[in-house]
Amino acid sequence: MHRARCHRLMTVPVIALLLASALTAFKASAQNLNERDFRPDVRRALSSRTKDDSPERRASATAARSSDRETFAARAENRSSPAVGSPRRPARPASRKAAGANQKTTTPTFPNDSTNTSQTDNASSSITAPITTRIRPGTPLSRILHTSQLGIDSLNGINQLFTDRNMDLIADERTVFDSDGGSFDFAVGRSGARYEVFTAIDRRGTIDPRDDIPYGVIVVALDTNGDYVRDSESVYDLERDFGLPSAVTVVSGTARSGREFVIVSSSGYYNRADAGDPNNEPSAGVVLLVSDPLTGGFDNSRSRELVRVGNNQLSNANGLALLPNNDLLIADFDSNELRIVRDTNADGVPDTLDPIPYYRYQLFSGVPLDAPLDVAANSRGVVFTHSYGNDAALLAIYDDNGDGRGDVDEVAVEGLSLDNNLIFHGLTVDREGTVYVIQDASGTADTPADGGNRGTPRIDAFPDPALNGILRDGEIYVEADKPLTDALSGLAFGVDTTYGAINRLSMVNSASLRGAATRDGLATVIGSGLTRGAQGSKEADAETFGIRVLVEGRRARVLSFNDTQINLYLPPDVSIGANAIVVSVNGVVVAADDATVASANPGVFTTAQTGAGEAVTLLTSGWLYMPGPFPAKSGGQSSVVALFGTGWRGSLPVTATVGGRPATIEYAGQSGGFGGLDQINLVIPDGVKGAATVVVTTASGVTSHGDVVITIK
Repeated sequence: MHRARCHRLMTVPVIALLLASALTAFKASAQNLNERDFRPDVRRALSSRTKDDSPERRASATAARSSDRETFAARAENRSSPAVGSPRRPARPASRKAAGANQKTTTPTFPNDSTNTSQTDNASSSITAPITTRIRPGTPLSRILHTSQLGIDSLNGINQLFTDRNMDLIADERTVFDSDGGSFDFAVGRSGARYEVFTAIDRRGTIDPRDDIPYGVIVVALDTNGDYVRDSESVYDLERDFGLPSAVTVVSGTARSGREFVIVSSSGYYNRADAGDPNNEPSAGVVLLVSDPLTGGFDNSRSRELVRVGNNQLSNANGLALLPNNDLLIADFDSNELRIVRDTNADGVPDTLDPIPYYRYQLFSGVPLDAPLDVAANSRGVVFTHSYGNDAALLAIYDDNGDGRGDVDEVAVEGLSLDNNLIFHGLTVDREGTVYVIQDASGTADTPADGGNRGTPRIDAFPDPALNGILRDGEIYVEADKPLTDALSGLAFGVDTTYGAINRLSMVNSASLRGAATRDGLATVIGSGLTRGAQGSKEADAETFGIRVLVEGRRARVLSFNDTQINLYLPPDVSIGANAIVVSVNGVVVAADDATVASANPGVFTTAQTGAGEAVTLLTSGWLYMPGPFPAKSGGQSSVVALFGTGWRGSLPVTATVGGRPATIEYAGQSGGFGGLDQINLVIPDGVKGAATVVVTTASGVTSHGDVVITIK
């Protein structure tokens, strides 16, 4: 394999004086037509539109996709989720009218033809004033969204950072990381280094763009004092070293050895209708750059090509994403495939392009339903991807059988406005599973004549609280500052080095410790690392330690807790079926999953607190309220005992058997004022002695488990 040394275009000197002079010389030469232009070539990026399919054919395929909405509930168990319930419709973006109702608005003047043709509330005007509050020192990079804002008709552009301080999915703090023209894509390494990529041009001393030579650039930018502003950088020429004529997307990962690595790809854009298009490139290439901790640059002995430019192994490489095992996904738009570079030697670094795609998209009348413009993956391996269109879909792709390939896709979000551009787009997932996507990335450059709608560039956030690809309706996270002249491109969060992975959990009936919990009942969340070591026996303790449980966004009362078990009361307004259960400690999510909430599932508490064995029961005859064993008779009458449990108040009347014999029910329902606790007062049937099995059956026919007994003397 060809190996080339990584040559720096500009290396930041250690001495501050030399740093200043080098930067000055570099920036001055960037404006000289006799020198290379080290700013992003926005003109070229705006021309990178796919031209293979007519809008009409794409629209028919999109309509076919939109008609298929049946698979959410049916596949719940296949997603390693215990939840089964009613179908959830695909999520939808927030309406700009609704989002702007309570926001400060601005109303710039825009041309008459800039009205959105598909989303009537998405005119090219900003609903919010620019955010002026800076990101607070100490904010973890895993909570900071990186993106680039570029001028579509100027060299102006910035790389900017956002955070959502109050966790409402709307950005409220912002810092400009650098303002040297922006970039096409962003990645953030575990070290905190930012990797910015873009395509620059060599103008070759002329003003004629037809003889321009493009080349890929990666900038390694550092913030050494923690103020979220770049204070040093190194720039590398990827065309000279690896033949990359462009650099359009980037990801960063960490090998098992602890070495940080960066992967960059060229676009591979080719206009099949015009072989002479000056924007045409050879087939896409992908380059692996391994960091050198001694120099702060890249290790030439480890950096290499993963896919060589022009060898036709790929058509495009317009999106990259790392799976949890560090296999690399590549969005190859022209091939309608997600390709995968696998880590074949288990060193945590992808090394070999698999000839078989990770996923190939479905066809409708010979037209692909979708083709991957971008790709991202969450921490549990759910893959997200989207194509383009004024009414486009974001797909969730699942590897159901664990063979390392996508088996099926489902529509996670519908109604997106995604521009036809192989370079200007953005898709990423944060630690909590929320999916962020750039809508209308190229803004007013996406004209109706090209099938576009001149929509306002914006970033939308779609929560995925159970991290299973079932997204909730979105919020507008942030919009471009100047909708008439700005574009947005690239999205990335920093690597989590603070909070750790979000654990799995299950939720069961608190009494039986099996089966679904019930609304207006007592539930138990089971897992590991649920409370970060804290424990408590009352609600006040939960407040003290910041233990919170949300059930599909509704807060549940935490009654007692330790690191492996949380006992809680489910509110009566919780929906029946699948609900996202999210456990947080002091505002940090520590565990999440879907779990089923039922209307009825009777469970009887036991003295061993295991859901089996001797029931928690009191003798109520003669107002004695004594625990067992119980006499068969009290005062010459059959004894009456009270059983305690949860899960039957929602399906009355109930029946019960003791020792296999029907028992007379004197009362069934809530027990006193203790939320979620149910009670049954029953008469012990004649002839029952010893350890007698107790079974409760609700009006809906759901029965309790048959391993609970009461002892009759």
